[in-house]
Amino acid sequence: MFDQIARQLELQTLGKSKNNFKIDREEFDQFCKSYLFEQIKGSMTLGTYFCKKYNEANYVLEILSYKSAKDHIQTFYVK
Repeated sequence: MFDQIARQLELQTLGKSKNNFKIDREEFDQFCKSYLFEQIKGSMTLGTYFCKKYNEANYVLEILSYKSAKDHIQTFYVK
């Protein structure tokens, strides 16, 4: 698990990721609104919900707190 997290960080911080998946600001806002229902249920973190919804394998994002996950998504996935 830690190897996967380290690899994910390396790819993102060094810009070597071949994944060019991006969403626009409007889609990000809609995603945040749809997450409210998951947040109320308490079943999933923001990062886990994002990964599941967009079929992304991002082990770093899945363990981040709400604020950190939101910042991470805006930095790496919102164009």
